[in-house]
Amino acid sequence: MIDTIRVKYHIRPTSKQLEAWTIRSVETQTGKRYSLTYNPTSENQVLPRYTYYPLGYDNTPILTLEFSLPKLVFGNNYQMISSVENAMIDTNDILEKIPNTPELNIADGILIRLDFCYNHQVGDAVDDYIKAISNLEYPHRRTKHHRFEGVEFRAKHKTTKFYGKERESGFVEAHGILRQETTLLDAKDIQKLLRSNSPALLDLSDKIITDALKEDLRKLGLLNNSIATRDTAMETLCNTHGEYAGVYYSGLLNDKIGKSKKQLVKQIKTHPRSLDRRLRKIVQSGLPLTLTDREEPLPPLNIDLSPIR
Repeated sequence: MIDTIRVKYHIRPTSKQLEAWTIRSVETQTGKRYSLTYNPTSENQVLPRYTYYPLGYDNTPILTLEFSLPKLVFGNNYQMISSVENAMIDTNDILEKIPNTPELNIADGILIRLDFCYNHQVGDAVDDYIKAISNLEYPHRRTKHHRFEGVEFRAKHKTTKFYGKERESGFVEAHGILRQETTLLDAKDIQKLLRSNSPALLDLSDKIITDALKEDLRKLGLLNNSIATRDTAMETLCNTHGEYAGVYYSGLLNDKIGKSKKQLVKQIKTHPRSLDRRLRKIVQSGLPLTLTDREEPLPPLNIDLSPIR
């Protein structure tokens, strides 16, 4: 449900605490900006990364913490957090024991980065889903492929990605997990999602996360839709639009695989709006604009957080 977070506090560590921190500087349009960082280490845990800005953008001191919540609590990030409240209790217990840091309550931290996620259990079909999803386009985002590893749909401050958790984490326990994960790096996006000007972990709910993850699936055409084979796509399109039109739309869907709309417009020599109308006919038939090479269609991806409760 939640992976990496970054929270901020208007708190100043003591001079004694800061003696263990590392000073850094970066050039900005208004001159040098100084910060101090602290990366505590532990043999058994991946601990938060601390950054302190003596003078933040609003001319007040800012302390930030960034860490993977499940890695901190479980020691890995393939398990999903089932209770934010319990995870916060565990987090506060851990933070309390980290030396050279001020006393913090994770509940008071204002979220300025939020990664939320879902583990789709798809067995041996992880690579098949990734291959099929990599053919899709997310409106107003760029697609970045990671060969054999996953696919990302990127905007400036938002990323939605799909990847195999076993390969990424190195844990065999994560076998069969297709991870769907969205990262928000803009505070305004987090404020909008959580409907709060000072969003915190307690503002999160299963419904908010579920709705956001489903919206990503919807924009990709995946929500409640299986990924068809060439044969089942042809059958569906012919049943929906008639044999003649169905054959045409099936050919168009095959042509779309591996191409952007811009590339397809150039190939078939048509106007972008005309292509959009034709592609909508395919989507309205309940088909994402991709196909699988497996013998049977890939089942729909859905979000259900209740099993981890």
